[in-house]
Amino acid sequence: MATLKLYLLKLFLTAVAFSITATLLYPVVYIFLTAFSRLPTLSLDISYFTIENFVSVINDADFRNSLILSSLVSGATVFLALLFITPAAYAFSRFKFRGKSTALYSYLIFSQVSGGFGVASLVALFVFLGKLNLVSIYVLPFLYVSGMVPFNTWLLKNYFDNIPRELDEAAFVDGSSWWTLIFRVILPSSKAPILVLAIFAFMGAWSEFILANLFGFRTLPVLMYKYVGAYTTYWNMFAATAILYAIPIIIMYMTAQRFIGEAVRMGVKG
Repeated sequence: MATLKLYLLKLFLTAVAFSITATLLYPVVYIFLTAFSRLPTLSLDISYFTIENFVSVINDADFRNSLILSSLVSGATVFLALLFITPAAYAFSRFKFRGKSTALYSYLIFSQVSGGFGVASLVALFVFLGKLNLVSIYVLPFLYVSGMVPFNTWLLKNYFDNIPRELDEAAFVDGSSWWTLIFRVILPSSKAPILVLAIFAFMGAWSEFILANLFGFRTLPVLMYKYVGAYTTYWNMFAATAILYAIPIIIMYMTAQRFIGEAVRMGVKG
């Protein structure tokens, strides 16, 4: 009897897990099939399946321009994120100075409450930069990084705490400078969290829509709404663009999956 109850419980849990998985995957599968449909509607008919949507999108000059723009903005965001966050996290981890604890907790509090005021702050920032005539594509990566600095500095600091200080002392004994210490000792010892930070910075800039749309920059997320009209929406072209837009993120995540797991374990240990 107990064995039967256990079997039924496992069967029930499996059915629940399958139902949840199917519910989550349904939109993904549907948009994937829509991307191959010749029909601009959400109605699927296998007799109308084609790859012409992807060919049209790739051959579209607007898509190529948006792809280049998104790549440059995301790459600049990754560079600035590593440039600003890594030294700050190392300083919080290794140095003692007045106001250190207050700054760390302020970073944490800011990262927790900023989401609630996110849209309002973006609108205020847009108006402020507009009045200063600073609305430029070169400003966009700095704006993205400014939102990443507080939480990621606090998080990366915990990773650096796990690196023995004896490595720093040994490097200085060998005559290393601060730059040599960071680039040849600290960064190689924490490549997993650094890589995760770079990936999340890239993903955040790659998928950001509100600021790019407010400033009038046609990055890939903004470009996708080219196919959404007031009266007609070309869902097949929208879906094809969305899939092409998601490919770099999927490849990046699959490539760095091992490092993401390692970074999570380091964070839990810290």
